[in-house]
Amino acid sequence: MTLKPIGQYWEQRAEHFLLQNGLQLIARNFSTSSGEIDLIMRDDSHIAFVEVRYRNTIRFGGAIGSVTRAKQQKLIKCARAFLVKNPT
Repeated sequence: MTLKPIGQYWEQRAEHFLLQNGLQLIARNFSTSSGEIDLIMRDDSHIAFVEVRYRNTIRFGGAIGSVTRAKQQKLIKCARAFLVKNPT
């Protein structure tokens, strides 16, 4: 998948922020037929599946409001596929 420059910029910013706060990068742009997860990070005892969303307005809930139920279901399927391929 080719990211537009603004999306790539915000993914890099999110990754940098999470790394600075003690998480370790496991994977970037993990793809399956169900969808893609932008960042997969871990700390000592948790794995975080990160969807990076940029919105230049907070109308309609901003970035949080842009993750629809359908998108959440795709992320869950993708996270499950990651865990099957990479058991902890």
